[in-house]
Amino acid sequence: MAVASGTPGGAPGMAGLPPAWLAGTSFQPLYSVHAAALAGFEALARPVGAMGEAIGPAPFLAARAEGDIARIDRNWRRAHLARFASLDEGRGCLHLNVHPAALAADAAAELREDIAAHGLAPSRVCIEILGGEAADEDLLAHVVAACRAIGVRVAIDGFGVARSNIDRLARILPDLVKISRPALEAVAGREEARRILPSLARLLHEAGSEVAVSGIGDASAAMRAVEAGADLVQGAYFGIPRPGLTPDPFAIEVLCRMKWLLGSSCVMEA
Repeated sequence: MAVASGTPGGAPGMAGLPPAWLAGTSFQPLYSVHAAALAGFEALARPVGAMGEAIGPAPFLAARAEGDIARIDRNWRRAHLARFASLDEGRGCLHLNVHPAALAADAAAELREDIAAHGLAPSRVCIEILGGEAADEDLLAHVVAACRAIGVRVAIDGFGVARSNIDRLARILPDLVKISRPALEAVAGREEARRILPSLARLLHEAGSEVAVSGIGDASAAMRAVEAGADLVQGAYFGIPRPGLTPDPFAIEVLCRMKWLLGSSCVMEA
């Protein structure tokens, strides 16, 4: 993942922030299983400490007060939007991670302004609600509804981990639910447990949400995700995070081969 060094050139909009807030922007592709096509990119940040060392976003935010979380989250989001807009060729949706504590009552209006400032259509942006604590779950649901009203898609990230649970799912009714690596690892090599993933995907579909499986690191995990009925797939197996919008040229071919093995038709993009 790209990391900013002494200057914030890799992260537009970050200039003037304290060194510990500097973050490079990398993009990891997501692919549509049904269309066998690029679906979009998730923007990822790697905070950098005073000595230039990389710090994971989750532990970095966990050590901050709620007010700082909102400010850092907002600046990361704006940096990602600026970077994406500077590289955008009109392909796919931009996925932005958002900490629940950062979503204040005016978050939807602020997000609409930020998106418009870069000439993007709201329908090309999806906010992924992370599994952290929200100060008020009812307020979170209200803000999410306001975001959806302006045309932004909403996802729950890391379903089944921390606060990304059934309660939040029922309140938010997201467009997309992302099932991450721990769920895949839990069913790996266990025939009885492997039935859980397809069942979960069916339940989420019945609730009106698309299903993405992320953190896919090898062919076995990829096949489990496709077999389970995932709508989107993401992970190092399909493409690692990169500074640019550069999908892996073989990812779609690999995805098609998996669909063929499962007896589904697949037409690759020209």
